[in-house]
Amino acid sequence: MQEFFKEIKGVPAVMGSYLHVNGAKEINSDLPKIFLGKIGEIGEIFDRVIKVGLATNMHTSSIEFKYDEAMIFMRPIDPDSCLITFCETGVNKKMLNMTTGMLGSEMKQAVSRIRQGVSAAPVPPPPPSKPEPVKPPPPSAQSIDVNKIIHAGPMAKIFQDFQDALAMAIGPISEMVMKDSVEIWAKEGECSQDRLPELVDLLIREIDDVSLEAEFKLAIKQHLS
Repeated sequence: MQEFFKEIKGVPAVMGSYLHVNGAKEINSDLPKIFLGKIGEIGEIFDRVIKVGLATNMHTSSIEFKYDEAMIFMRPIDPDSCLITFCETGVNKKMLNMTTGMLGSEMKQAVSRIRQGVSAAPVPPPPPSKPEPVKPPPPSAQSIDVNKIIHAGPMAKIFQDFQDALAMAIGPISEMVMKDSVEIWAKEGECSQDRLPELVDLLIREIDDVSLEAEFKLAIKQHLS
């Protein structure tokens, strides 16, 4: 599997790919670590896109989504699997489509191997007859409105600058990472400028690249002085 990932990444401006197989728990990807926390959700979104296309008799060899910082290409393999490739905006789309098209049989074989692993997985034991009652979340967690904190709170401009800098480091998933990190940060204390270094630490964990971390810190330095 790593061989065809390597071949796709040989196309200039390709960041990496993810082989999504509906029902598989293992992440089969060569994308940087920062992508892996959300890649499963993205795969599920594209899985629904494929299902809608089949239901409406709309067949396509590939679908592309363009953002300011990056592009995402999805190539269906079968009704329950697809290849998702993240690229910079300057990627040669013709070369990428040609490369992924030539690897069609290898991808089908990889999907088949993944499914064999899924079917061979042990069946989990049944749940206990008397499950423990679900504890309600603490009041502080219920009252958190992440969108309001980021976009309408007193530090909205700072958060926008943080997200812009994060997008330069990790691309189109920056918005999701920003929301998740702010939610964790807000649950741990008051949303104040004095606690911004704690939020920065959370965001840096998701970047996972020394040079990109340095660029991110430089871009937001004005807000931490």
